[in-house]
Amino acid sequence: MGRTRAGRRVDRDVMRVVVAMSGGVDSSAAAALLKEQGHEVIGITLRVWSYEGKAQCGSCCSPDDIDDARAVAQTLGIPFYVANAEDLFKDRVVSPFVQSYLGGKTPIPCVACNRDVKFNFLLKRARALGARLATGHYARVEQQDGRFVLRRAVDAAKDQSYFLFTLGQQELTDVLFPVGGMTKSEVRAVAERHALPTSHKPESMEICFVPDGDYAGFVEKVAGPQPGGEIVDTEGHVLGSHAGVHRFTVGQRRGLNLGGGEARYVQRIEPESRRVVVGPADETSRDSFGLLQPHWVDGPPPPEKSVMVRIRHRHPGAPGHVRVSQHGLVSIHLDSPARAVTPGQAAVVYDGDHVLGGGWIV
Repeated sequence: MGRTRAGRRVDRDVMRVVVAMSGGVDSSAAAALLKEQGHEVIGITLRVWSYEGKAQCGSCCSPDDIDDARAVAQTLGIPFYVANAEDLFKDRVVSPFVQSYLGGKTPIPCVACNRDVKFNFLLKRARALGARLATGHYARVEQQDGRFVLRRAVDAAKDQSYFLFTLGQQELTDVLFPVGGMTKSEVRAVAERHALPTSHKPESMEICFVPDGDYAGFVEKVAGPQPGGEIVDTEGHVLGSHAGVHRFTVGQRRGLNLGGGEARYVQRIEPESRRVVVGPADETSRDSFGLLQPHWVDGPPPPEKSVMVRIRHRHPGAPGHVRVSQHGLVSIHLDSPARAVTPGQAAVVYDGDHVLGGGWIV
């Protein structure tokens, strides 16, 4: 079998593949499918986060999840390793998550984890072994005219392409998503066919290092108690008080505790003054905003091209256009205002089911 000078295999019919095994059914099925296809499969689980010496992750790195991944590897008869990436994860994922909340933004740590840990740290290690990297993400990679295209998953309810917009041509050349063309029920059927111990394992919907979903409590555990401030209307009138800006996100209604019959929503968060500005729902809508650190799978779309823009994971998408200024600044212009455009979230741009790229809302 031929290799490049860097040691990477060039025969794509039979491959060496490193599978990022989280201990869940999706990555387990991905490993099983690749083994079934005759590839040389190596399982690796990342140990990424512990707090006060005790593993805290609830969906991808707890001791139980590592044990589950190891049991799957044993069932499949593939080599299995655990890689310690705690320092990297803390620096690139957890610390920015905390600082983002303290800065009045609403972060998406899964994007940072994909970009800096799975498809950087782990992909480099896979390539060093002459291997490609496979994960259990619900997305698809295809080649068109010699270029790689990132597409939504077949199962729209499970699609995770929103979290993968930072992948470009360099990464996609060696990335596989074996379950991206399947439904969740089909994935579980694969796990059952191979008698994998994770075949009926429930999935977590929370951020892995905050398994109880208490983001504010986690921020305070890491950064300490936070000062409170005022809740004001758009004219600056004080309506109430709060226990820290990290407890709020744009568009939020619950938890304001302002009383009265008028429904109010968070319009913006001012971390310097520690003020939370609230108002009617229609005043949370915007039809244009900037993108910080834009990234394109294969270049930005032309300004005249109509695209769909998702402003959060569960957002169905809104039609609009991408503008790039002569200075390289990128902005999104929607055809009609969208509610709760939230700083810190990602705006991901699609052409049909193709992911074009995206960036962070500012």
